[in-house]
Amino acid sequence: MEVSDLIAQLAKLQLEQDTILARLADIASENQDEAEIRIGDHVTLLTGGVRCTKGDIALVTKITKSSVFFTILRNGHNTYKQHKNVRKTQLKEK
Repeated sequence: MEVSDLIAQLAKLQLEQDTILARLADIASENQDEAEIRIGDHVTLLTGGVRCTKGDIALVTKITKSSVFFTILRNGHNTYKQHKNVRKTQLKEK
């Protein structure tokens, strides 16, 4: 096998890798859209605060570009956090 053949093979593999990475990016963006937080959703807090603890479940009441506002179910406290500090969750029905 010559060097030019190996270079051509590497170029082909690079194209395949780029295609696969683009597909993965599309899938990731679809999954992110599914996990978009909306008013009325329940979220799990990923950080604590003054009247909330990590892991508390809360009901979303308002959403802005920078923050998610919510009411903590455990104690009724109204507060907010940055989007990165909450995760959408499904409450298990009893």
